[in-house]
Amino acid sequence: MTLRTTALIAGALGLLLLIGGLIADAMRPAAFGTPSAAVDTPVLIIGPEMVAMAPGGTLTIEGDGEIVAYAGRTADAEEWAASRDATRLTGVPTWDDLSTEAVEATASPEPTASATPASSADASGEPTADASPAAAASATPSASATPDAAASSTPEIADIWRDSWEGDGTLTLEADSLPVGLTIVAESADGAPLTGVAMKIDRVVNDGWVTPLKWWGGVLAVVGLIALVSLLVDHRGAGSKVETAVAGRKPAAPASPGGRRERREAMTASGGIPIVDGEIDPATGELPVQGDDAPAGPTDEREERA
Repeated sequence: MTLRTTALIAGALGLLLLIGGLIADAMRPAAFGTPSAAVDTPVLIIGPEMVAMAPGGTLTIEGDGEIVAYAGRTADAEEWAASRDATRLTGVPTWDDLSTEAVEATASPEPTASATPASSADASGEPTADASPAAAASATPSASATPDAAASSTPEIADIWRDSWEGDGTLTLEADSLPVGLTIVAESADGAPLTGVAMKIDRVVNDGWVTPLKWWGGVLAVVGLIALVSLLVDHRGAGSKVETAVAGRKPAAPASPGGRRERREAMTASGGIPIVDGEIDPATGELPVQGDDAPAGPTDEREERA
């Protein structure tokens, strides 16, 4: 096997390797996954195990208005979300989807009525006429104080939440910057349902062989191409070409007498008609056959007698 043939075979193999590497590169999965899920509740709960699944990734929460997220202990977050309709992230079944679980709000206990000193005095039958209106007003709790204290979330946030974040329409949290072991709770500021949640998770892709495959395939393909070009193009020097042309013009050596080459050249020169040096017999019109062992004719006998 010549060097040129070896180069052609290597080029064919290189072309196959290059095609395989390009196909593998085109079908290579992304270096990270982006699973997502739809949300239709105003509260979203993301446990610490879900945060730990996205090292180096992000958590993206989407809504129609302002979004606020808090970080706190799991027990405190569960207790806070118990009275609200919420959605809890439960896992990542595929690289495209997140699994969720709906959490319905539990009924809040109704406030129980407590007896006041004035009512107990009325029940005992003692007169209360001497009670001043100012004292009665101070003994009765203000109707506006209770709703304000219940509606204000500032003391509650200060008590159970460790950190908070805000965003308008979209809130993106870096997983590495979130507190470890805490639950993330996100809610819409106006109480409207959130629209979705997505995670960016780094994934390990075994693609270290793709790039070397393409490089080796490209190198071998170039070697085969060079061998093919050298096969189709005459790269001999001008002197060698002249010598070959001159050698082609030199006359060939004479053929051996009586040999096959001599007869073939004679047939070619006469157009296929055999050439005979004898004279045609006028009586028969045929050419006499002469040979070394041919019998002597009458003329020869007379010459011998003379």
